Order: sequence, then structure tokens, then C-alpha cells
Amino acid sequence: MPDLIITNGDSAAELLAEAGKQGVILPWRDVLHEGPVVAGTLERCSAVRSAYLSARFRIPENEVADTFAERDGLLRRAAEFERIELWFEHDLFDQLQLVQILASLDHAENVTLVQANDFLGTQRADTILRFADRARPVERADLDTAAIVWSALASPTPEPIATLAETLDARLPYLKPALARFLQELPAPETGLGRTETAILDGISVGTKAPPRLFHEAILQEEAAFMGDASFYHLIDDLAFCEMPLIAGVPEPGAPDDYGARFRTAELELTMAGEEVANGEEDHVALSGIDRWWGGTHLQGRDVWRYDRSAGKLVAPGAA
Repeated sequence: MPDLIITNGDSAAELLAEAGKQGVILPWRDVLHEGPVVAGTLERCSAVRSAYLSARFRIPENEVADTFAERDGLLRRAAEFERIELWFEHDLFDQLQLVQILASLDHAENVTLVQANDFLGTQRADTILRFADRARPVERADLDTAAIVWSALASPTPEPIATLAETLDARLPYLKPALARFLQELPAPETGLGRTETAILDGISVGTKAPPRLFHEAILQEEAAFMGDASFYHLIDDLAFCEMPLIAGVPEPGAPDDYGARFRTAELELTMAGEEVANGEEDHVALSGIDRWWGGTHLQGRDVWRYDRSAGKLVAPGAA
């Protein structure tokens, strides 16, 4: 069979094809930094992810499930391909995808890893192949490392990931900083906000009312930007449509595909509660509770795991 080339999404897949890469090019298409992650088979995780992504992004579940079934089937037949190439970036989005793929492979023979320190989707057809100079063979130790990290991601507490974010070796050099960034999406002890939620409130508080501009400003603050605008806008929804809203000016959701139009025209403002949370005077989780998955950790209620970004330490439930 021809080569199997796996990359992070459709933009990179199209560029690789335009650049002349031959074979089956598979975009992985999942935002693993949000929603539940479960241990076990790839297919078991895909079933859980399909249900979550359908509800979160208002996509028919059968469409997601069919896409994942085709994707998973190709990976299960990896041994039939002459070569496998993995093309992934340095950011959290890609690193979690890479870990899932490596943890699901049962062999390292004829598998090559290309890791870019820039964004594949922003390249051109005449520039994307320059990252091939970074290619190296995947070894059994890479699969073992990925299996350990994937198991940690699926853990019911963030403790294993916090340990790996400090101790992981440089075999997969972008993975350790990616996991450290993932921890920062946990609620902070003082405000109950993750890092992206903090950027949202901070941006509005200094006068950025337009969501597209707010997204752009938040991305510029990232060491390695990983979040797309859909995920970002859904976080705004979470902060606007909760028990004690922090943001005003967000139109009510309408049609399943309307989020772009809603947020292009919205003018955001902080509510009084939003101002108090932004100033560290109130706590979002204490005010409204939370019901969100961070990997395998279900953050639910008002007494949940948190992460102190200034100290770089987890804060266990009951300790805040």
C-alpha cells in the first residue's frame, strides 16, 4: 500500500498534498485539550469524544462518529502501509493528537516523525516541506512514552500530568511544555478561571469588545497558540450563560452553525460579577460552579482541582 501521512487537520493535509506528498493523507481532526479523554481502546475514546464534540459544537453525532471510524480504521491498518509519516506542530493541540496516535500504534517500524516549531497550516505549498529536515524514525521508546502520557491524561485527577510536566524527558521535546500549558487551563485558586478565560475577561476589561479582536489578542499572548476560534467562542458562551454571568452582550445561540455570525457582531462587556472576578474579588467556580472535563478529570461542582499558575502547583479539592 502507499504511504500513510497523518497530520493535525485539513489545512495541513491540503498543503502537504499540494506540495506533492504522495499517499493517503489523514487529518486527525480532534480538539483533545477540551472534553473527556478515556483510557482503553482508540475506538472507546472515539465514541466518548464523538458524543462530546457533537454536543459542544452542535454537529450531528453520526457525522463525527463516521469521521472517527474511518480515521481509526486507517490507523488500525497502519502495518499495511509501506511507510507512515507523522507531521505535527509544537503546540498543545498537536502534541495531544500526537500522543494519542503514538499510544495507539502497535509498531514503530517504518514510522517517521516530523515535528515543526511553527504552524503547518500557515505555511505555503513551497515552504511546508522544509520541516522534513527534522524527520526522525519513531522508536519503541516513543510509543512507550506516549502510552504513559495518554494514561495520565485519562486519569481521574490531574496529578499524573502535573508530575510528567516536571519530569518528562526530551524524547518528544514539545510535549513537556504542552502539558505545562494544559495545566494552566485548570481553574486558578483566586478567580476560578483558567488561563484562556482570564485572557478573555482581562481583554474585555481593558476595552476589547469585539470577539474576533479578543481572540487575536489572546492568541498573541500564547507561547505556542493552540486554540481555534470555535473553542475560544464557546468559552465566551460558558462565561456568559452560567449561573452568575460574567459577560454581557453575547447573543443567544441560534442555528447550529451560527457561532461565527453571532460573535462577529457581538459587543462584549463585563457584568458586575465579571468585574469582580477579573479583579480577583470573586471566584467564578464558587459563584456558578463548573461542569467541565479536563482530560479524564471531571471538574464538577464548586470544590474542584485547581492550578496555581504563579506557583506552578496543583491545588487539591478542599485545599483552596
